[in-house]
Formats: sequence, structure tokens, C-alpha cells
Amino acid sequence: MAIVLRKQSTKISSCNLKLQYENLLMSINALPGITVSTFNLHKPFEKIIDGWNGVLISFTVNDGYYNEGLFFLSRCLSSRYWEHGNKWRIEVQVNDDSSDHMRPIVYFLYRPINKNSIPPTTENDIVEECRSLINCMNSHFNNEAFMTGFNMNKEKYSLEDEIVWNRSQKLNTLEI
Repeated sequence: MAIVLRKQSTKISSCNLKLQYENLLMSINALPGITVSTFNLHKPFEKIIDGWNGVLISFTVNDGYYNEGLFFLSRCLSSRYWEHGNKWRIEVQVNDDSSDHMRPIVYFLYRPINKNSIPPTTENDIVEECRSLINCMNSHFNNEAFMTGFNMNKEKYSLEDEIVWNRSQKLNTLEI
């Protein structure tokens, strides 16, 4: 039985995504204060390269959590702790409009893909990087020295039993 970072949302589950993409989005969503807003992972891989020049996942951060989730994700993306950390980055954009009087800051998890790179980046490469990032996030969550050393509150993170979730997904596929 494995307890993993995972938080479902209708925005994520309503899209027809590869399993690793869906798992990555739900893992990011499981971090305190982070809500995945939009992503291009439901598009064909060629469109991801041509239209956006790479993988793009936008998310917002609720200030009420003192940016713990953003710190956690940034740490996991560091090339010091993750083998693909030199390929992914978090970017920030400030918009002019805010309907709820919050600061209109949007964060982007971005993985640029150069279509002329040699060897070319394939969709399988991206899927493997997503799987690897999920493992890195779960390792950080289960690292007591990291969590206590930075005063992280494990109760703020959304967790799910992976076996129960997989069974549920299979039953939903069968429409039982």
C-alpha cells in the first residue's frame, strides 16, 4: 500500500490525458495552496512543440499557505535533487486583471522543447520526466529531515492510497 501525493479535480480528470500527465497534475494539485489552472498536456505532442514550444502547466498559489507548496515544488525541480531539473523551470506572470481582489500572479511550470534538438525530445522522454518528478515529489514528502527541517506541515498535503485509487479508476473505466 503506497500513500502518494494526489488530489483530483474535474478540470484534470475531464481531459483525456496520458496516465503520467494526469498523475503529475494531481500531484502538483496536492501541494498546499497550489491549484492547477490550465495545461497543454491534453493536446497532441506535435501541437505542444509547435504551439507552445514545450509543456506548459499554469497554477495559482494561495497566500494563506505561506507559499509552502511553491517552495516544495521549487525544491523538487532543483537540479540538485532531480535529474531533469535543468530542463524544467517555474516562470511567473503578473496579469492586469483580478476579479477577486487577489494579486493576479500566475505561475507556469514550463518544460521547453526545441524541435531541432539532436537527439529530438520525444513524448516518451516527457512521460518519463513526469514519472520521475512524481517520484521526486513523493520522496521529498517522505523525507522527514526535509519536512521537519523546513517546518512543513504534512497535514496540509492531499494524499491518496494509490491502490484504492487505481481500483477506482479501473471500475470507472468499466463503468461499474
